[in-house]
Amino acid sequence: MDVWAITVAVVRRWYVFLPLLALTVLAALWVGGRATEESVVTATVVLVPGSESSEIENPYGGIGETAQVLEIVLGSRVAHEALEEKGLSPDYAVNARSQSRIMDLSITGSTSEVSLATADELLAMARKELSDRQEEVGIPEAAQIGVEVLRVPAVTDVVADGKLRNMAVVGIAGGALSLVVAVVFDDLVGLARRWRGSSRHSAQATSDPERSTETDGAG
Repeated sequence: MDVWAITVAVVRRWYVFLPLLALTVLAALWVGGRATEESVVTATVVLVPGSESSEIENPYGGIGETAQVLEIVLGSRVAHEALEEKGLSPDYAVNARSQSRIMDLSITGSTSEVSLATADELLAMARKELSDRQEEVGIPEAAQIGVEVLRVPAVTDVVADGKLRNMAVVGIAGGALSLVVAVVFDDLVGLARRWRGSSRHSAQATSDPERSTETDGAG
C-alpha cells in the first residue's frame, strides 16, 4: 500500500483515526505530567600545592596528575555506591580539565538539597583521598596537595527527567498505532463489502436458472 492509498484510507476512516489520535495526545500529556523534576548542582575546585616543600615524592606526581587521579577515584563505581548508600545521588560527574589542576563537578539529584549534599560529600571524599594517600607516604600536612573551592556548589538548572523524550515516544507510537488501526479497519470494511457483493452475485446467479426453467415450462 502506497502513501496515497494510506492517506485515502485514513481520511475515509477519520472517525476511527481522530479519536485514537486524541487519546494519544492525552496519553503523551499524562506521561509528561508524571515526569519528575531534578536539580542540577555544579561546582568548580582547584588543587593547590602545600605551603611547605617536602623531600618525599608525592604518590600522585604533579598537581596535573593528581587531578586526573581524583577524577578516576571519585568517578569509580565504589564512590558512586558509597554515595548511594548514604542516600545521596549517584548521578554525578567529575571532570578534570585537560592539562590543568581545575576540576568541575556536576550532580543531578531528586531535590536541590540532595544535589547540594552530594556535592559537599564529593568534596569531602576528595580531601580525604588526598590526605590519606599523602599521609601514607609520610608527607607533612603543610606540604600536601589540597583542594580549594573556586565556585561553590549551587543549583544551576532544574530539568524534567526525560519529559520530552517520553512524550515523543508516546506520541510517535500512538500516532503510528492510530494510523495502522484506521488503515486495517478500512481494509476490513472493504473486504466485508466485497464479500457481501460476491454473496449477492452468487445468489442471483443461482436464482436466474430457476427463473429461466419456469419461463420455458410456461411456454
